[in-house]
This record gives sequence, structure tokens and C-alpha cells, in this order.
Amino acid sequence: MAVFHLWKRKIGFCSVCKTQLKHKYKPSKDWKIQGFLCGDCHTSKTKEFVIKQQEEKERQEKEANRCSICGLDIGIDSKKFKPRWQWNMNNESILCNKCYDNKESEFQKERNYCAICNRTLKFFRYHPKPKWNIKGQLCKECWDRRNEMK
Repeated sequence: MAVFHLWKRKIGFCSVCKTQLKHKYKPSKDWKIQGFLCGDCHTSKTKEFVIKQQEEKERQEKEANRCSICGLDIGIDSKKFKPRWQWNMNNESILCNKCYDNKESEFQKERNYCAICNRTLKFFRYHPKPKWNIKGQLCKECWDRRNEMK
């Protein structure tokens, strides 16, 4: 006795236009579509997605020509500056000349002068305690005075 298996193909429908599928196309995960697509819907969704990516890329290129601090539009031929890693800024950000110079002078002041008395710091530098809420470094005298206060 022979057993015949009838392999029936499931009838599927397109997730977008609800037509019966002859060929199934799996949508990309980025499209956030459940199920399968017909050929027409797959090509149209692909075109939409590519156009969206191009628009996003153009928008990012426009944003890439803006200063991260002041928002000034930096010309294509103007010089762009990358922030130093010590400034704790985003790695992809760019700065205009004015903002870069301001940030550099603030950093040098914070690094080379006492935050309280503005005295030049020598070899020994003292870091303030976090509860003091002082930005920068201190000289020995200012640190001792601040530490004695309770």
C-alpha cells in the first residue's frame, strides 16, 4: 500500500496590499513589516527606504557643517576644528574657530590656575572633593582652607 503525501502550499497574502502571493519576498527588519510582500510592494518599499536613507544622509551632512557649541554654519571652505579628548565632547562634533579658542582658553585656565585664587599651579595640584562643587584644580593653601571648613 503506497502512501501519497500531498504537499499543499500554504496560500499567503501580501502584508501591504493583501493580494495572493505567487512569490514571497521577505521585508527588511528596518521596515518593521510582519509577513511577506508581493513583488510590487517589495520594490516600492525598497525605493521608499533608499530615498529615506538618502534624505537622512543629506540632513546629517548639513548638520556636520554646524558648530556643536554655537550652531553657526561653518562654510565648506572654512577650517573646522575637532575638540580635544579632554573636553569630554562628542567625538564627531566640530567647532568653529571662535568656539575652539574659547574652549581651549577655558581648558588651559582650568588646568594651570587655581579655581579659587587664580594662582599659577606648580607641580603639585590638588583636586577638590566632589561635595565642594568646584570645577578645576586647587593650590595647597586653598585646598587646606576648604578642607578645614566643616
